[in-house]
Amino acid sequence: MLTQKRTWIGLILIVGSFYLLFRNIKFSDIAGDFSNFHFVWLIPALLVYLLGYVIRGYRWVILLAPIKQCSFKSLFPTLVIGFMANNVTPLRLGEFFRAHLNGKKEGISRSASLGTIILERLFDGMAMLLILGGSIFLRHSASTPISKNIETPAQLASFVFGTAFLTFFAMILFKKQTTQIINYLISHAPPKYHSPLEKICHTFLDGLQILQNIKETFLVLVFSLAAWTCEFTAFFLVAAGFQLAPDPIHYNSAALLMAITNLGLMVPSTPGGLGIFEGIGVTLLTIYQIPSHTALAYIVTVHMLVFLPITLLGYYFLNHEGLTLKSIDQDKKEKS
Repeated sequence: MLTQKRTWIGLILIVGSFYLLFRNIKFSDIAGDFSNFHFVWLIPALLVYLLGYVIRGYRWVILLAPIKQCSFKSLFPTLVIGFMANNVTPLRLGEFFRAHLNGKKEGISRSASLGTIILERLFDGMAMLLILGGSIFLRHSASTPISKNIETPAQLASFVFGTAFLTFFAMILFKKQTTQIINYLISHAPPKYHSPLEKICHTFLDGLQILQNIKETFLVLVFSLAAWTCEFTAFFLVAAGFQLAPDPIHYNSAALLMAITNLGLMVPSTPGGLGIFEGIGVTLLTIYQIPSHTALAYIVTVHMLVFLPITLLGYYFLNHEGLTLKSIDQDKKEKS
């Protein structure tokens, strides 16, 4: 019942978002934009976008190394299945599916796997904030104003991700004291929950162990920057197909657009961010005085590029391993 409610809420949000986006736009104008689009630009855009996921796969190898040496060949399908599940389920449930599936495949704790995935998100957030900060700085240097509607959320995101990262770092740096606090809090829970809570909390700490190694922490950040650089390069290449690049959408502008849309999607919303992604993108593109119908045609194309290939590849890996999202969810509930 809860899953059905989430599905209906997600569909309502998607339909509502697209209604608001399309209500003042003529379909003939959008059709004209697509007729002028050079589809050949989708080939390099797709290749560089998928390269970003290869980089994410190797990043996960590094994050899991303190727990277990896992191979890229084993981790990559699980990673893609998780991102696919994020695209088709509400509230980013794919993160939990990925943690469960990886724990089962590799014979390690699901909580530890989830810890590395949460770290991924923190590194992603920090990488995007660095990209966003660099983009804003370059626009200021070029005497191009930035709306407070962009700078204020960016500052808030910096505070949230910075605080979360420092909290996790402190938990590992003062692991003994953290363990004592966890044990104290668990001791006040009902006795039947003591054992499972201890297992979950302590194995979750294992997933944060990478933070003990400065060199590997820096390497994970570099991989995160590389992955997101691939993504905003794809944004730029699609803009070139619409003759929007290199002017008015410069490489720096594509980085700004990518960072803001993805930071907005880090808050659980509709499946795959459908409707929300387009709304944020079209609003931002008004800065560049791009007609609303062209902005919508462009941002819908970008979203399909980042949505469809990884979703289809995820379903391929899911089928190849003889699984379904329902079977993973059922197995996860049975193991809880």
